[in-house]
Amino acid sequence: MPRKNCAFGFNCAVMMLSPGLMAENCPNRETCGILTELTPEEEVELVFIRQIQQEQREAEAESVREVVRVNQRQAAVMMLRARGCSQTPQSLGVIEMLAQVESRLDQLREQLSQYDEIYIAPTDCELHHYKVKRPSGVYEYNKLTAGNPIFEPSEKKTKVKVIHLSHDDDSRNLEGRAGIERRNKLLSLMSRLHQIEGLLVGVLAEL
Repeated sequence: MPRKNCAFGFNCAVMMLSPGLMAENCPNRETCGILTELTPEEEVELVFIRQIQQEQREAEAESVREVVRVNQRQAAVMMLRARGCSQTPQSLGVIEMLAQVESRLDQLREQLSQYDEIYIAPTDCELHHYKVKRPSGVYEYNKLTAGNPIFEPSEKKTKVKVIHLSHDDDSRNLEGRAGIERRNKLLSLMSRLHQIEGLLVGVLAEL
């Protein structure tokens, strides 16, 4: 009995650019019939018609008959791309989302430039508030303290662990505390960037 539909699922009329073409009259009718029986390595020849738009006369087109060697998987890809409403990273919005991510990264780099000419405290230090009792009264001070001698000295020749920052309203204390906050913000950002980078590594491994 004559076959009306392609044994492998192609649309014969579209494949051959012949409206109304039935599978029984398609030049690939026998080839498609054995495609499902092939091993993954075996190949067959498929005939299809490709339309080439003329460069000079856009309204006209030329039909070219081509023969390609394909295995079962390649034929399946051809069929599904032709009939299965095949999508692309662009059509699914992935490219647009990548552009948005790149835009956010540019904004982040721009915001980070504000940290270029200001004080940022190192990781191995904290700012402490302390009191000193004197005959004239109790005085409150602040100091930047590190676990190891990492600060440049004001008088000694070797590095020191402490920088005295004077009273609460002193600019040295205010900038020291701001430097601690800036450091903590940047470390938090670094932690989040590590998480994002880890997610991207996982995404790349899955693609």
